[in-house]
Amino acid sequence: MFASIKTLSSKHQLIILILLVIGLNANTLFNEYAVDDAVVLTSNQFVLKGVKGIPQIIVQDYFKGLGGLKGNELSGGRWRPFSLIIFAIEYQFFGANPIVSHLLNILLFALLIALLFIFLNKYIFFDNNSSSLSPPFWRAAGGEVAFITCLLFVFHPIHTEVIANVKSRDEIIAFILIILSLIAFLKHFQKKNVVLFISGLITYFLALLTKESSLALLGIFPLILYFFFRTPVKTALLRTIPLAIVFIVYFIIRLLIIGFTVSKSEFVLNSPFLYATSSQAFATKVFIFFKYIGLLIFPHPLASDYAYNQIPYVNLFSAPFIFSAILIVTLLSYALYRFKSKSVVSFCILYYFFSIFLVTNFVVNIGAPMAERLLFQPSLAICILGALLYFYFKNKSAIIVNSVLVVVLLLFSFKTITRNAEWKNNDTLYFADVKTSPNSLRTNTYASESYLNKANAETDIKLKTEYLNQSVFYGEHAMSIYADDAFIYMNLGSAYFGLGNYFKSADLWQKAYILDPKEPEATKAKEFISSFLLKKGNALYEHDSIAQATIHFQKAVELNNKNTEGWYNLGGMYYLLNDSAKADSAWQKVKLLDAGHRFNKNDFSK
Repeated sequence: MFASIKTLSSKHQLIILILLVIGLNANTLFNEYAVDDAVVLTSNQFVLKGVKGIPQIIVQDYFKGLGGLKGNELSGGRWRPFSLIIFAIEYQFFGANPIVSHLLNILLFALLIALLFIFLNKYIFFDNNSSSLSPPFWRAAGGEVAFITCLLFVFHPIHTEVIANVKSRDEIIAFILIILSLIAFLKHFQKKNVVLFISGLITYFLALLTKESSLALLGIFPLILYFFFRTPVKTALLRTIPLAIVFIVYFIIRLLIIGFTVSKSEFVLNSPFLYATSSQAFATKVFIFFKYIGLLIFPHPLASDYAYNQIPYVNLFSAPFIFSAILIVTLLSYALYRFKSKSVVSFCILYYFFSIFLVTNFVVNIGAPMAERLLFQPSLAICILGALLYFYFKNKSAIIVNSVLVVVLLLFSFKTITRNAEWKNNDTLYFADVKTSPNSLRTNTYASESYLNKANAETDIKLKTEYLNQSVFYGEHAMSIYADDAFIYMNLGSAYFGLGNYFKSADLWQKAYILDPKEPEATKAKEFISSFLLKKGNALYEHDSIAQATIHFQKAVELNNKNTEGWYNLGGMYYLLNDSAKADSAWQKVKLLDAGHRFNKNDFSK
């Protein structure tokens, strides 16, 4: 196949790429909605209004439609109206239909690949300018370069989150708009067409309205002009000014609509470096930069979440930081060293740094230490470098290089297809990711919740018990990672209750209430278990288990100090145990709660 690429027309190469996009991602059509899809579609009150919700989408924070405060807890807030407008239009015509949602993601990805192929073929690796590139053997590659680059981009498993997760459609749309903007501007500079100029400005503005990371184009555009169009650095920067003006206009509008807050969330899932010192935070962010590169080269294992404490904090004098810092300095030094010679490697390194820097937590808190979806645009650099290596070694031994490429693509395709299947729903995703990201607070918390939900829906006692034990296992591990989240205690308490460990359940629900007394569910749970233990105590009393009944009544009133019958029965147990002082104290509490309550010691007989 690869030996005959050069004989294929661009049209046929493009058809092959589109068919591969569909084939590799077709199994996502069987997926349901998962994880953050609720943010943009299934639970977003503005999106669920269809086109009528668009005016509210435009003037509100990204997370406002969800009814939560997450957007306000993240520095700078989030304003991404264009992607939400797309979802609102989708809902208007198709409702919440996961097949349609996933199909749209595949089609948009196919459109992106088509545009990327055209862009690379006509504006980057084209014959007229290829003589300016280093290394020179790229001149002989012709249109093959764009094809191999896009081929690697299509197959790369790091993109599975963006394709399989409906919410991450914004990454695809933003990249599409960036490429359209680049094509329009590059055509404008060739033909001096005002319509193309305005089109480039509009598409870049829409890209910014889709994802803040589109800001990176201000650095990438002059790089493209310099490396591939022989444009002097000063001229390249001057030609970027219109895009900079678009960003300034966007930023002013953004400030007027949602403002710009520099905030620090007190919840570790929204502030991943909350418990790190400033030096630890810096060192860990540098180390994460290295982990990103590692995932691009070897995309296994993959996970939807890397939250606290999957990536432990590292120190400035630790080996992970030192190695990562050396790698970063080396890459940047090489890029600058080969800058004048217009090395493609230099371009790829600089492109990667520009496209990923905004989401490394150095600029603003993005609410997560790292995420695979954030590598969607930066991954183009590794795909171009992969094509570079392919053509370099192909000239030395075509059979070996083609064989290696086939093996890589087969491994990538297997990983892509299997990973797409893991995104089927929340259960399949978290049951898989809790193994690949075992120390993440979020994966353990939601794995515990998913097993609890499965147990509640199960009628087979053996399976129900198995699911409850799994829920307890992951809930306990989540609690060992972070002990101050009421949600963990609520789920864990429910799992223990299902297993019949009522006192453990009571302690957990009480802890949840202490952590979050304003949470209605915590209050309900505490009052429920108090009433439940009262009934259990009554049953034990009927069977002459006075001591055990006393323990149950004690716990009932501890959980709910206003449990009148609990106090009354507890007083009766003390009376039967000949502890008149405690009995009188308990009954005195009854009188304070209900002055008209009937008192009769004969209710309790030995």
